[in-house]
Amino acid sequence: MSGRVLFVAGSDSTPVAGVWAVLHQVSMRGGAPVDSARTDRDGRYRVRAAVRDTTTVYIVSVAYAGIAYFTRPLHARRGTSQGIAEVLAVYDTSSTSPAIEVAQRHIVVRRAGTDGARAVLELLVLRNAGQRTRIAPDTARPAWQGALPRDAIQLEVGESDVSAEAVYRRGDSIAVAAPVPPGEKQVVVSYLLPRARRALDLTADQPMARLNVLVEDSTAELAGDALERVGSEMIEGTSFVRFAGNDVPAGARVLIRFPRGTFSPGSLWWLVVGSAGAALLAGLVLVWRRTLPAAAATALPADPQVLAAEIAALDIAFEQRTDATSQERAAFQRRRAALKARLEELLSRH
Repeated sequence: MSGRVLFVAGSDSTPVAGVWAVLHQVSMRGGAPVDSARTDRDGRYRVRAAVRDTTTVYIVSVAYAGIAYFTRPLHARRGTSQGIAEVLAVYDTSSTSPAIEVAQRHIVVRRAGTDGARAVLELLVLRNAGQRTRIAPDTARPAWQGALPRDAIQLEVGESDVSAEAVYRRGDSIAVAAPVPPGEKQVVVSYLLPRARRALDLTADQPMARLNVLVEDSTAELAGDALERVGSEMIEGTSFVRFAGNDVPAGARVLIRFPRGTFSPGSLWWLVVGSAGAALLAGLVLVWRRTLPAAAATALPADPQVLAAEIAALDIAFEQRTDATSQERAAFQRRRAALKARLEELLSRH
């Protein structure tokens, strides 16, 4: 793989010489650096993996001004000797600007569990629309923070585009202390709405370009005009009501009331998927599946992100099922093999 590292400031760019470009090999089994090289005076680098593994992806990283930057993942396709040349942009840093925007916020609310609490999973897509990497001087001054729903408890961080240690609760808000370069970063968190809280009650403390809420309860009621009810969806055998809105202004109150009723068992599963929108929401729902999927007869998704999501969900579900029968184990193996083959096929096209 070869490429070039450029420092970007406004409309100008200049080569970055003498920095290390590190090639990483990443698979579902883990990842490790496999080669490195310093950039020349034109900012160019060339790194290689001694053995091509078509089941993995490769990423090049560069550290500049204490911030790590990464190329897009590349797949080692059969019949190719090297990856596409990558231009890797690096930036100056600032602790005061630009302001980090909420490009998308996706909230999935599960049906109440046996204790009456509702598990919630959120994916936040944060956008830096400027030309500097926004950094946090300290945890008291994060790069970004945003309000949590009222009375949310037990905040935990899922696998995100930033380190879990850099995402934390600060009062009634989620805070991100990780650097946010120009572009978008995804952050996944989960929390509980306690039994006494009979609504998802969120007051927007900043504008949101897109807000989606999926509720596993067809009788959930929307109050206010910040969102609209846009219908019901069946995702992996589970019915959800969708509420959505564009350009939600700061100060808007999102209130979705849950009716009284009997509780059904629920489990909180974890997962991150690497894109937003309807496919991402479908992937998020997979993390809460309580049983092994009906395997071979189910059509395979066409989106690599959803495929990766289902593989991860299968692995988690199988680990939890200590009482699985031999038929269930066989079904799991068939489904996982089919999903993995399909994922490799899609990756090989890019």
